[in-house]
Amino acid sequence: MRSTKLSTWITWGLVLFALGVATDYYFLHILFHQKQQEALQIAEGEKAAATEATPATTAGDDSFLGEKGNAQVQNDSGKDTFLASLQACAPEVAAQAIATPEALMEYLQKSVGVAKEEISLENYHLTLPDGSLRRVHLITADNTNAKDKVEIRFFKLDAEGYPERLALKGDETLESLLALGKVSRHEVKSVLELKDKTTVNLEKHDNVVFEFQYNNHGKILSCRYKDCLCQ
Repeated sequence: MRSTKLSTWITWGLVLFALGVATDYYFLHILFHQKQQEALQIAEGEKAAATEATPATTAGDDSFLGEKGNAQVQNDSGKDTFLASLQACAPEVAAQAIATPEALMEYLQKSVGVAKEEISLENYHLTLPDGSLRRVHLITADNTNAKDKVEIRFFKLDAEGYPERLALKGDETLESLLALGKVSRHEVKSVLELKDKTTVNLEKHDNVVFEFQYNNHGKILSCRYKDCLCQ
């Protein structure tokens, strides 16, 4: 009788032990692995969505003397989300039947009005008669008490297209430097403070809107050409 009870207790002990091992294996291996895979899939999905939502830019866009000074003009991606993004960020402006970034800038400057405009950076691409390339760079001084509010920098491009700064004598002017050759491209970065307390950070290439950020009382419309995003 005692032998039977002992055998029964041993059997139940082995069964409970096996159940415990199986439970641990399920929670620590199978379920944990599933949750880990689900978390990874969610993270990858969020990353892909964020990438898709951001207007296209390229690491090679260095029109203002970034890595190389001879970069080609950034091509239009062909993506057009301008109207939908404008409607989301500034429906009152979209109601004016504005169809392009140029039309938006014209409306903001003429109809809303500019309280203050500040050009922070200008860049001239210059080709000399011998075919060599130069860059004339104008930078607005951060220090408002500076004697010269605009600093002129002059660059040549080496054989690989990298800019090399050239020393100036001190009596050069923008006009005298531009007279050395032919201007092939002109870029301007500026900040517009509008009369309705909104702001625009604007970059134009050859007087055409390249990209901008329009802060409409907290809603920001960011565009490169017509590839836009409202945040």
